[in-house]
Amino acid sequence: MKTVTLTLEQYEALSRLARNGATPDRVREIDAFLVDVEKANGVSRSFLWVQWQEAGQALPPTAKFPEVWPPELRMNIERVDRAISRADIEKALSSRARRPVKVMVTVDPGAELGWTPIDDFFKGWAV
Repeated sequence: MKTVTLTLEQYEALSRLARNGATPDRVREIDAFLVDVEKANGVSRSFLWVQWQEAGQALPPTAKFPEVWPPELRMNIERVDRAISRADIEKALSSRARRPVKVMVTVDPGAELGWTPIDDFFKGWAV
């Protein structure tokens, strides 16, 4: 069987493109496939969805947690060199949010399950 070689940057871009616009269930299927590929290639990926609200701003009436959330108040962070730290989240928030409150995270690739307040997620971690 022929093999294909990608740089890590190409692989990350391809995996982002594969997830783009996919349903939460499809994203979970893609993620399971990617985990197998990563294990076979010695890659350890860390992935988190992060969402927040802006202090003093009401959510749009169309927001319905967790299924419908304003895209400008949600992002994902992915690392392949180490686990994602609280500092990584805070740095990403500083570039996307003005005054974030009620910050929550989940490891669910479909962004529907397991949303946890950031303080609870990192409780007991020295990160």
